[in-house]
Amino acid sequence: MKSYFYDRTAYKLSDEPVPNCFFLLDEHFDSRFSTIQEGNQHRSVQLAEMVCGRMADVEMYAYLIADGCKRHIGVEQAVGSDADIEMLTRDRGADNNKGAILVRSFLFGYLSACKALLDTGAITLAELYDLPILNVEQRFDNGDFWHQLVVTNPNVHRRYHSLRIFFNEIVKWRDEAANRIPPIALLQANLARRGMQLQLLNEPPERLDQALQDPLMVSWLEPLDLHRRWKPRLLTLCERLCKEIADST
Repeated sequence: MKSYFYDRTAYKLSDEPVPNCFFLLDEHFDSRFSTIQEGNQHRSVQLAEMVCGRMADVEMYAYLIADGCKRHIGVEQAVGSDADIEMLTRDRGADNNKGAILVRSFLFGYLSACKALLDTGAITLAELYDLPILNVEQRFDNGDFWHQLVVTNPNVHRRYHSLRIFFNEIVKWRDEAANRIPPIALLQANLARRGMQLQLLNEPPERLDQALQDPLMVSWLEPLDLHRRWKPRLLTLCERLCKEIADST
């Protein structure tokens, strides 16, 4: 009996396709459970829904960021010249920045969703292999988690340790988000181009006001650059976790 755990996530509410690893995992559940109730009460199905749900959240925020960019760019294209944009900004204030406001809020949500997926991955491994650590310590950015994993199951540790640098990158971005996503007002004070209101800093500055005195000298990223870079490895994590869950069911 399939559990259809992916239908209890944000994938159910979007046009984004469910990654194939989750369908394959539910095929495995179909061969293990006789009823939906039996499946839903099983730890494996609960863990599968947690992992799938957090990946769906990542995809949802990526979609919302893309939609916010379209709103912002649409206003700029409709207005035309820089002089027109400046006049509209004075006349309409925050209304003209709606797209940028949305993008900035969704970027914070996106980074938190990525970190939540990592935490769910660590929780899944801790549950499946009975790691002797507290719930709050079940995180990929916790050195003791890795120590307990290698002691308990070296082969499992080897499968995930290659992703550890990537995990640290996500955690670093989440922790530095407030410094990497500058306020719109600060950008307007040093505005070189309106599209910069959608961008984020590639490296956190010591002081935002000093870093943006000359915006063109700063390294910027487009809002979806991180998602393009991270999504393949996040899916790799999901695929490996699905195999762990299947093998333990």
